[in-house]
Amino acid sequence: MAETVYQVTLGDRVLRVELRRAEDGCYVRVDGGEERRVEIGASHGTLHWLVVGDRRAELLARLADDEVILNVGGFEHRAEVVDEARARLASVAGGRTAGHARRELRAPMPGLLVKLLCQPGDSVEPGQPLAVLQAMKMENELSLPRGGTVIAVQAEPGQTVEQGQVLVVVE
Repeated sequence: MAETVYQVTLGDRVLRVELRRAEDGCYVRVDGGEERRVEIGASHGTLHWLVVGDRRAELLARLADDEVILNVGGFEHRAEVVDEARARLASVAGGRTAGHARRELRAPMPGLLVKLLCQPGDSVEPGQPLAVLQAMKMENELSLPRGGTVIAVQAEPGQTVEQGQVLVVVE
């Protein structure tokens, strides 16, 4: 059946993702590993569900510029996804293969910014909580998958923020 191969850049990692559609469903293989059956669907707006094998997860997913932005379990992940042919062409033409040096923590949903846990000049670790957002009566700690130095804070505690609004910039 139909197979498509993608190059997915996630932080400093570059993954080869093979997606195969068959009569009985869709299958994925990452970096030559075990092939697994997958299903994905939309719940509401940017909220999606993903089933890999027998595991199910909910995630927020959206496109921004040339990136796919995923929020899973309060962690934001930004991925650049290109098909394998385009990735080869970019490498021959001298295109970028590494991830961005600047990372923006964006509100994954509208809500109330309860706390900021960092300020400009702070050194932060990957996965370190940077802000707390209250949405749908729940407090969510927000972080980035890569560390660095906070260069800007673009929101204040007590402020209502919109989905996609930049809260913290890390370089």
